[in-house]
Amino acid sequence: TKRPQAAGLRGEPSAKGVPFLRKRSFPVSAVAGAVLCVVAIWLVAFSSVLGVQTVSVRGTHTLSVSQVRDAAHVGHGTPLIRLDTSAVARRVRQLPDVASASVRVSYPNTVVITVVERIALGYLPRGSAYVLVDRTGDQFRTVSVRPKGLPLFDIPAGATATGRAVADVAAALPASIRQRLASIQAFDPTSITLQLSDSRVIRWGSDDRNADKA
Repeated sequence: TKRPQAAGLRGEPSAKGVPFLRKRSFPVSAVAGAVLCVVAIWLVAFSSVLGVQTVSVRGTHTLSVSQVRDAAHVGHGTPLIRLDTSAVARRVRQLPDVASASVRVSYPNTVVITVVERIALGYLPRGSAYVLVDRTGDQFRTVSVRPKGLPLFDIPAGATATGRAVADVAAALPASIRQRLASIQAFDPTSITLQLSDSRVIRWGSDDRNADKA
């Protein structure tokens, strides 16, 4: 008589006469990789490990570093990867003395803010105060003392185009000449007159070919 063979898991005889069980390999390496990815994302995007520790400000002359930092309003510990640098730059540009601002991050923990300040080329009277005007014709800051070394912009009130033309002329002049100006007068952009501090008068005309005239 034949000896009965041992049945396998599915009723099939095994080679050694003992039940055969299939082994399932557990993907340990895949789980470990997923955990590492989660930890890396948390470190970079949500923790303060790569967050803001230092705010470096460059390009200030009139403004103080603290004024720029206060306007930037960058939260300490904010992850650099999630920092909205465009929004920070917009807040800094709201400072009257700032002509432009750029913001970048520097890993592991620094935000760098670079500003270009407005340069006053003349002033307008405003009651008992004075308003500084830059090369674009923008009136950006009010001071209580008449500025020294800057010409008075003598233009009609509300004459934006004329004010811009006068500012263009002032920007074209060398600083050594601009410091000798008492005023720049204009009723419109085509009739600009420069008066020096020694009472000499220069009939400039329109604001075209300013560099050649200067």
